[in-house]
Order: sequence, then structure tokens, then C-alpha cells
Amino acid sequence: MAFTDAGAWTYCEEPVHIGATGVPGASLKLRVTGEMAVSDNITAYYSSDISLKDNIRPIESAIFKVKQIRGVTFDWNEKSTELQQEKGHDVGLIAQEVEKVLPEIVQIREDGIKAIQYEKVVPLLVEAIKEQQVTIENLTKRIELLENGNSRRI
Repeated sequence: MAFTDAGAWTYCEEPVHIGATGVPGASLKLRVTGEMAVSDNITAYYSSDISLKDNIRPIESAIFKVKQIRGVTFDWNEKSTELQQEKGHDVGLIAQEVEKVLPEIVQIREDGIKAIQYEKVVPLLVEAIKEQQVTIENLTKRIELLENGNSRRI
């Protein structure tokens, strides 16, 4: 592997694996084994074009699923990494609860610890909001009918 110095940047045209031996993989250009601390933002974009997707279906029973997971505050304990412990008090979800409703967004790491792909919780929340909106609109119509003296059920 050859790194070249181009002023402020170091370039390498081959895949790089930091922290362990092995090849990053055919599609990966960089793989970091172990924890990584970054002092500024990391920006990533996932391809989401419809032309890349098959079997597209809305998430069903989204409110039911959301009600099964808790948003929690917590303190990182001694089993967590040093970086996590430095954060101290934090907020998040419980991977085991999320796994019951969206197993495809929970990963089990090599050490057996479960991790959540938090950005993939957003589609569940979008569908839950849409389900709630239908309920709100139906209730609004019922209230309007009751206020207008019309007791016919919707």
C-alpha cells in the first residue's frame, strides 16, 4: 500500500484497514476496527434512489412499534468503552427493544454488544406520524360534527 503526500492531505488509492489485519472488502475503501474518535462532523449519504429498490412497502403498524420502544436517559457504566464513559449521562434507545420491532436496524458487534443504526429509526417515525395524522384528522371531523349539532358517526 502506498500513501502519497499531497500537501495537507495523504492519499492512498487502495482500500485501507486500520486497527486489524485483513482486507476492508470489495466495496469498502476504509474500515476501522475498534472505536474511532473524530473531532469534527462525519457526513455520510446513503443512496436512496427508487431505482435501486425492490419490494417497496410502507412500515405497517408504526405507532404500535414506536410504543414498544423507549427513549431513555442513562449513564454509561463500567462495561462501556472509555469514550462512552467520558460522555457520562446520555440519551438513546435500548437495542433489545428496537430489535423486537425493527430487527434489520440492530447489529451485533464482534464482542456481542448490540448497536442501533439510529438514522434508520427515522422511517418508522415518519410512518408513525402519518398514522397519528389520520387519527387526528378523523377526530377533528368528529368534533366539528358534534359542535355543529350533527351527531352522525363518521
